[in-house]
Amino acid sequence: MNLGISLKMALAKKPMRNRTFAELMETTESNVSRWITTGSIPKSTLVKACEILDMKVSEFIALGE
Repeated sequence: MNLGISLKMALAKKPMRNRTFAELMETTESNVSRWITTGSIPKSTLVKACEILDMKVSEFIALGE
């Protein structure tokens, strides 16, 4: 399971740019890039990301498997 891949794929599927996603997440674009690169996304951030991407957490995680 790689959450960075999950995030990258979810954003491409939407389609949504990192910048737009960062604004909706109320964070910086560099944070979004770091999450994609490292695959490390805080749990609270993951839940909010899934809400923004209109996905269940299980669906999101499955993208990176």
